[in-house]
Amino acid sequence: MNAPTPSSADPAAATKSFMRRRQMLAAILLALAALAFWSASRLVWCRVLAADGLAPARDFDVKGSDWSPWLTPLALVLLAAVLAAFSVRGWGLRVIAILVAAGGVLAAIPAISLMTGGADSDYASDAADLPGRFQVLLITTNSWAAVVALAGTVCAVLAGVLLLRVAGGAGMSSKYKTPGARREELERQIFAEHERAAGAAATGDTGSGDAAPTDERNEAPPANERMMWDALDTGIDPTDVPDTPADDGRERPTRPQDDSGTGLP
Repeated sequence: MNAPTPSSADPAAATKSFMRRRQMLAAILLALAALAFWSASRLVWCRVLAADGLAPARDFDVKGSDWSPWLTPLALVLLAAVLAAFSVRGWGLRVIAILVAAGGVLAAIPAISLMTGGADSDYASDAADLPGRFQVLLITTNSWAAVVALAGTVCAVLAGVLLLRVAGGAGMSSKYKTPGARREELERQIFAEHERAAGAAATGDTGSGDAAPTDERNEAPPANERMMWDALDTGIDPTDVPDTPADDGRERPTRPQDDSGTGLP
């Protein structure tokens, strides 16, 4: 029986590495979405030209943080989600993924309305915090600010999808193992047991001649039933252990006995 080489493929390790790459990609997308939403909150979404009838008309800039007040908080939430993506598992990670995707979609609503329908004069006046005496004359929109917000939405939704797959894949990889992975795990366990038994035999040979190693530490832990059947299927005898000092063929010394048949003190 040949020992398993370190270069042999481990499906479980490959799956774990693949999920780790997905996790890293999701974290990068979350960071990009946070950057996009924060940048959109600092950009000018529209410019309002208004006059009060007493002075020349003047421009009022409406930034993204005024037009969509949740852009900056959403960017902070996404940054926190980057850390949570590496520390939360299972249903907790699924909840985070859904919240991330929902937040990205929510941020896209005002951006889409700005690009398709323009700016509403009443909403623009409220966002620009115009005094009551000013009357809106013209509203100029900045479509690039909406594009930046939509880019953040795309990154957030993709990150949410990846986190959902990571959560699902982690559960499946921890619940199921391929026969090849179980076989390699069994081989490693059996070889480890053989090495422990061989080490115990060597210790018994070099120890005192009047005592044999009989403590429980020399006994290999039994494999479970499924691993035993896998071993038999692959031609491995899980009960085959190397010779111990008790089986090396050498006669062991016996204690001298007196006439009554009992051992001398």
